[in-house]
Amino acid sequence: MRHSMKSLLILALLLPAVSSPGQIAAGKDKFLGNIIANGYSPPALFDTYWNQVTPENSGKWGSVEGTRNQMNWGSLDKIYEYAKQREIPFRMHTLVWGQQQPGWIASLSREQQLEEVEEWIAEFGDRFPETDFIDVVNEPLHAPPSYMNALGGSGSTGWDWVIRAFELARAACPDAKLHLNDYGILNDNGATTRYLVIVNLLKDRGLIDGICEQGHFFESTSTQTLTSNLNRFAAVGLPVYITEHDVNIANDTSQLNRYKQLFPVFWGHSAVQGVTLWGYIQGQIWRTDSWLINSKGVERPAMEWLKDYVANETAVDAGPEGPGSAPGRFKLHPNSPNPFNPSTRIAFELTEPAQVRIEVFDLKGRTVAVPVNGRTAAGFHEAAWDARDRSGRGLPGGVYVYRMTVADGNGGILPVQSRTMLLLK
Repeated sequence: MRHSMKSLLILALLLPAVSSPGQIAAGKDKFLGNIIANGYSPPALFDTYWNQVTPENSGKWGSVEGTRNQMNWGSLDKIYEYAKQREIPFRMHTLVWGQQQPGWIASLSREQQLEEVEEWIAEFGDRFPETDFIDVVNEPLHAPPSYMNALGGSGSTGWDWVIRAFELARAACPDAKLHLNDYGILNDNGATTRYLVIVNLLKDRGLIDGICEQGHFFESTSTQTLTSNLNRFAAVGLPVYITEHDVNIANDTSQLNRYKQLFPVFWGHSAVQGVTLWGYIQGQIWRTDSWLINSKGVERPAMEWLKDYVANETAVDAGPEGPGSAPGRFKLHPNSPNPFNPSTRIAFELTEPAQVRIEVFDLKGRTVAVPVNGRTAAGFHEAAWDARDRSGRGLPGGVYVYRMTVADGNGGILPVQSRTMLLLK
């Protein structure tokens, strides 16, 4: 290799983070996404703002198979290809949901319903093998499907039908990250408790890769309640995603002020790896007053603030001696060797036993590896990483971020520490 180490490190700092440098979250360690609506072409400026895509309605079973055995993939195909061409994450919404399901499913026998669900999930997996995230079950606490009993009903766990749906999704979509999604959770301590029962049942079986909260209806929720329950999510040790965020307020100033209160709760939390807004253009949005750009393309004050806030938030914490450190509790060391090929060691210290998660991210904010995830004794530790992703595939050369999250004895999350490393290929 002819390049000097100095030249390589300079190159690493100059590498583009995403395909479109104008995106709000370009260069950050988490994404800021949005939806593309069914029946609309992607807005001309979509990838000027957003670096993750969710289909609003195109992925719902009722949209795809409104008539039994007649699959209408057209709109979902286009949105999937849009994401793949721009190399930004694609979230499938959703496989199992009690709303917008095919009307014909309720009249079938349980055996026929199960066959249809299995067919639906398998066909999706075959057609969209590079899906990044899947809302496998949407709104289990609020909208169980009419075919719930065909999937096992409550069963011995109380949630056998959810477990079965995730088993089918894992088999059909082995490379996707499987998520549970619902609304009205973080603003309700009781709902959070019930939701985490399902999450832990799935986690114990190795079926879930992330916990999601839709992010609707928080206009009057206290940020203390949101933060407290978000910490409860994080203590599970899985990544957290806000999947359908909006602030439905007609007055510009009031919406701006609420954005300033709400959005940092999510974006600034170490466990949250991505936030997706549920629309942004006036007249093309589910909640009438939550738009951020009017029909003529003029940004509301909340959009102007959002761009500035995300741009000025540090993408990578400064490390043990800077913002995000927790002196005396734990320390994340620089990896060694760095740059490296093909493997490196990530060292860290704990002053007391704790739940530790160390994740490796690419520069699009996607988790590519989790070298450490579990209860860890006090003292000095090293974890080897061989530059492979969670499926065992070798990763391309470039800059990666590794981040350490530590849960204290009460389940609270301490301030995160992150560093960068350079893989040579």
